[in-house]
Amino acid sequence: MQRGKRIVELKPAGKDKGAAVLEFMAEPPFRGRTAVFLGDDLTDEYGFATVNRLKGHSIKVGPGRTAARFRLRNVAAVRAWLEQAVSAPR
Repeated sequence: MQRGKRIVELKPAGKDKGAAVLEFMAEPPFRGRTAVFLGDDLTDEYGFATVNRLKGHSIKVGPGRTAARFRLRNVAAVRAWLEQAVSAPR
């Protein structure tokens, strides 16, 4: 068990969100792509650290200390950022 902000996560021993990111990024269709990881919980810090090592984009949602390189204020800001990304010209 791993405690988080208003949650308890069940996970295999020796695994965390950073390990999950590494496993995903080794598989198609993710291999060779840039990782983007958003989170709002202490348990997301492992994912942020791994994504930083992979030179991806780590984004903390909300306040608090973090290893994430970027921050969005709240869920509404995440939605606005995603909508903007989807509608941007390519």
